[in-house]
Amino acid sequence: MARPNPLLTVHAIARQIARGEQSSRAVVRHCLDTIAAEDGHLRAFIEVFAEAALARAEQLDRTAAATGLVGPLHGVPIAVKDLADLAGRSAGFGSRCFPAKPDAQTATAIQRLIDAGAVIIGMTHMVEFAFGGWGTNYAMGTPWNPIDRTLHRVPGGSSSGSAVAVAAGMVPAAIGSDTGGSLRIPGSLCGCVGFKPSFGAIPLDGIAELAPTFDTLGPITHTVADARLLFAVMAGLAVPSEPVDRPFRLAVPALDQLEPCDPDILAMFQQSIDALRVQGHDIETITVPLALTEYQALSGAVSAFEAYRQHKAVVEDLASPLDPFVRQRVLAGRDVEPARYTELLEQRGLAISEFRARFGRFDAFLLPSTPLPAIPVSEVDEATIPMSRYTRIANWLNLSAVSVPNGVTATGLPTGLQVMGWHGTDARLLDLAHLAEAGFARS
Repeated sequence: MARPNPLLTVHAIARQIARGEQSSRAVVRHCLDTIAAEDGHLRAFIEVFAEAALARAEQLDRTAAATGLVGPLHGVPIAVKDLADLAGRSAGFGSRCFPAKPDAQTATAIQRLIDAGAVIIGMTHMVEFAFGGWGTNYAMGTPWNPIDRTLHRVPGGSSSGSAVAVAAGMVPAAIGSDTGGSLRIPGSLCGCVGFKPSFGAIPLDGIAELAPTFDTLGPITHTVADARLLFAVMAGLAVPSEPVDRPFRLAVPALDQLEPCDPDILAMFQQSIDALRVQGHDIETITVPLALTEYQALSGAVSAFEAYRQHKAVVEDLASPLDPFVRQRVLAGRDVEPARYTELLEQRGLAISEFRARFGRFDAFLLPSTPLPAIPVSEVDEATIPMSRYTRIANWLNLSAVSVPNGVTATGLPTGLQVMGWHGTDARLLDLAHLAEAGFARS
């Protein structure tokens, strides 16, 4: 897979606009033209704000000319997953039956992007209710992974359209969410960076909820540096400085804990470990306390319980045009008793404490991002294949996590390395991800 054109990165666009080498309008016009040319086939967007985006870009150009003042995202077009409210437009949540809010106000995190100069160019498709890792949506349509323009391959989910829009060059960055892997999985399958920050770092008011215990907002970008910048803006932090180059102490699970795994993904994972060792990082093999599928089941039970309590009326109305697989996932929460839910939360708290006590000597943990590459949509087994097997552990153990492109399979499908760090150490995690990204580019 070709490296992204550097002119498509957030940093490059913002720098060119700040220097007067490019206008905001020209950048937005280019993105709109690319969307018009590509999205009829790829279906990344549910709605494009063409006129409003151009008007916003022209206003930004006038402001820059009059004052010389530009924000860190001045003129940068950004797409947003359709679970965020905008003023006068409430989230659709990837559904035909999610109730609209006529008094919707722009979500705080999205408003921070706008205040930093971003141009919100449109809303992207997603898995219905953000509940699925493949990226399929049988009610609204499934976006195409742009890595293959002839065969409909899964984009990953649930932030499917956001990843497709970035990977196809329609926008330099997009916003998604992550409850069990929904930034990291599509990021990996589409060859992008997908970053799930520490839980609670980015405000979620104005964001449609799936499972409040885990829901997290984050960016999908071409580079780790771009992810760092968007995270800082949405979290209300200072614009980040250059990453710190230092050796890290890293842990990887025993290979038998990864089985079954696509052999090409496993090979790229091993190559990534080797590349990080060459950089001077200390890497140790550990045994993760539970099977990765157990973390998946535990977090899935909590997610289902919380989703059912919020969306009970819709999923139990069999006349509602709901994706049947999403309906099934949400209805599973009906079988989780409140006492069991309380027990699960207590179990999670204990697991977080025990994991930190046992492995606190490590800076970060490494896993593949997915067990499979982007398979054809026709081969998806929604019921049994666990696409989130490697990602839900981070949500359950309250870790931050980022997927960084680390190569391709023998047939050219993107793979990703997942780097997980302790809650609240997002800057250090992104430092390591930046080093990994640079090392993979040289290998």
